Amino acid sequence: MRPLTRRLDIITYDNEDKKSAHFFLKIEFCRDSIVKYLASTSAMGPKPNDKLREKYGKGNVSKKRTFSSTKESNSKGDKESASLTPANKKRALKAERQSHRKHATTVRSAKEIWNDLRVKSNTAETTSRLATELFDLLKGKMMEVAMQHDASRMVQAVIQFGNEMEKRETVKELCGKNGGMGTGVSDKNSNTVNLAELCKIQYAHFVVLKMIKYCARDEECVRLIVKNLKNHITKLSVHAVGSRIVELLFANFPPKSTTPLKHELYGPQYSLFASTTIPENKAKPDKDTSLSPLKSFVDSRPDKREAILAHLQTILQKGLDKSLTGFAYFHSLLQDYVSIASPNDIRDFLTPALVDHTLHLLSTRAGTRVVAECAAYGTVKDRKKMLKCLKGYTRSSLLHRDAYLAILRMVDVMDDTVLVNKMLLAELHQNPNADASKEQDEETSSPILDLILSDTGSKFLLLLLVPKDDLPITDDSINPSAKRWQKYLDPYEREVLHQNPTVIEHGESVPTSKKDDETRRQELVVYLKDLLTDACTKHTEEMMRSPVGSRVLSEVCEAFPSEEIFSSILQACAASMQDAMSDSDEEKNELSMFEDPVGHLVLKHLFLHESKKTLDEDDLSFSHMFYSKFHEEFGKIASSNRGAFVLAALLKVQCVMSKVKESLKKHKSEISKRALGNDDGDKLVGCRILVEALS
Repeated sequence: MRPLTRRLDIITYDNEDKKSAHFFLKIEFCRDSIVKYLASTSAMGPKPNDKLREKYGKGNVSKKRTFSSTKESNSKGDKESASLTPANKKRALKAERQSHRKHATTVRSAKEIWNDLRVKSNTAETTSRLATELFDLLKGKMMEVAMQHDASRMVQAVIQFGNEMEKRETVKELCGKNGGMGTGVSDKNSNTVNLAELCKIQYAHFVVLKMIKYCARDEECVRLIVKNLKNHITKLSVHAVGSRIVELLFANFPPKSTTPLKHELYGPQYSLFASTTIPENKAKPDKDTSLSPLKSFVDSRPDKREAILAHLQTILQKGLDKSLTGFAYFHSLLQDYVSIASPNDIRDFLTPALVDHTLHLLSTRAGTRVVAECAAYGTVKDRKKMLKCLKGYTRSSLLHRDAYLAILRMVDVMDDTVLVNKMLLAELHQNPNADASKEQDEETSSPILDLILSDTGSKFLLLLLVPKDDLPITDDSINPSAKRWQKYLDPYEREVLHQNPTVIEHGESVPTSKKDDETRRQELVVYLKDLLTDACTKHTEEMMRSPVGSRVLSEVCEAFPSEEIFSSILQACAASMQDAMSDSDEEKNELSMFEDPVGHLVLKHLFLHESKKTLDEDDLSFSHMFYSKFHEEFGKIASSNRGAFVLAALLKVQCVMSKVKESLKKHKSEISKRALGNDDGDKLVGCRILVEALS
């Protein structure tokens, strides 16, 4: 080809007019050179004939050249070349590879049935018939088919759409019963083909997920699955794929069946000795019902604590390395570790590893408990990292059924109140419905109204409003030593918010928080003072009729008493009385505030609170304002049982006692009649107490 190259180098274009002529000259010379070269090469077939020259001359170069001399060979070659397009070659290669797999014909037929079975518009009869056909086709081959990445869905379809008998037989086969690869194979293969290994395969583990989901109500299937996973749960719990099986297993199967599997996670020490310890504890009444079996075991066998802790630390470290903090069973395992670990173990091992996974742990009650303990015993640096993770999620966490406890604990132990305000409390000043509220009047909504009216969010506000050392207003015979802020929490919440956490440093017990609890509370509540008073002024009636909102309203009145809030309460009471006296049936749906089961308790609580104070005439007093507005309506208020309780509480306030008695003298006879009984024979207890207070 060197002459061709030299000839092409000589060709030049002198001007624009000669370009086309030189171009065609170049094409013709290249064609002649190629023909001569092909003719001189024996490996390329016979010499080109005139038809080849005619082909090049006509420019028909897209067709493939054939060197057969007969028409029959030419037509055969054309058909083969047409069928072997790139797409067809890929399909043929794929079909050839699949044909070498085990049960290739069965899988091909099963795919056709599966394509019809997965149609959502199928009737129940069609689905049952197709599932039976698929089961009969795959019976005895379930394990091999389940391990194929393109055939695993067929086994899943049998479990999902099959009847009870077909599901049970499939589970038996996959668990090594009634055929399958679990029998009749070499030891080397038998070690790799079982249900536990199936859980670790990327595509095959979906079959096990279907078994757990659709066979959870079948006791025999549950027993077989648990039996086959026994002694493998520790490895599966820290496996990237097998962890999904463990998560669904503990969530769907009854606790009675999964308890033996969960005990494997505590290590061999617990498995060996727990059976001899737990029954003895069960025979005795356990006062602390919140103790887990692991906690009870460690308390009875302190010598096994270190071994169990070491085993749990190994599992937890592997799980943290593989980012398994999103699974509920892992949260439960973390909580079990926290229940037996010392404060220093939590501070040194657990907290640094979990600070970056705080949000993932808040999805469950167990995970929230772990975050609360890490916040209680963590260092200042760890607490700041946890606060940064929670930034922007304060409102959603306070409205969550479990996550609010972590916010309560964080606020209860953080010394840097400025950082808490910046990271957590600043979000509460923003209205969550900012886009929608632009079109409406700004005075109609408060940014924290949703928190006030929620059971979990209101506890956060009450924790900041109530002083730590205040005793309850009413006498408590059950637990007289309990503080007033503890009355708003249940026993579990009190346990999580245990006071004064300490760690051991240089052999001495050192508190993890240096600031006093009351000082910390006063610094934090200042940031929410304006929000709280504004919400109580705008949404008074709604808060008074709400069981949780009424608590916040009462505590705000005690913490930040103001004439605006008291006036709003009195206006809500007056408006409710007018609505109750109205002739319209639609407006009679709501009771008067003095008869409301929740609203009358707010008034009663405010009066009882003022009865323990010494007030002068010039001091701001809700009782004075109430008497000035409703002294002419005392007869109507006392006509109801709950209204009589309100007036009885008002009589305990020293500064208005004499005035109230004078106003009620003219109604004393009517009140006495109601106390003894109406025409229907009903006796009003509130009226009886009011008569006793008047006499």
